[in-house]
Amino acid sequence: MATCAFAIIKNTDDKILLIQIAPPFREDHKWNFPGGVIEDDEELEIGLAREVLEETNINCKITDMIDKFSTKNPDNDIHIFNGTYVSGEIKPQLHEILQAKWFTIKEALELPMAHNAKTYLKTD
Repeated sequence: MATCAFAIIKNTDDKILLIQIAPPFREDHKWNFPGGVIEDDEELEIGLAREVLEETNINCKITDMIDKFSTKNPDNDIHIFNGTYVSGEIKPQLHEILQAKWFTIKEALELPMAHNAKTYLKTD
């Protein structure tokens, strides 16, 4: 079983960072929060910040965990965190993602999103 973590990262304009999944990954071309598989010897928050940096070139601070659940296919433990932008310009890791962009919540809700990602997006 893999441990995976994903972050809802907000910038100072209250936009969230999303990545578009590249083929041949599951749910390719859909949008998701940045993140991925956490190494066995890593703390969740440290591994998640590393994954975000690797995928997007964005440094972030991971804050509170907002959900945890398991999936059967593939067999993963999933952790969802909040995070805040610290620094960096988006430069996507193109072999894992097609692109990364900042979106308002309203814009994100109109995108085809992976898994249950939309359930974590709230409009005020």
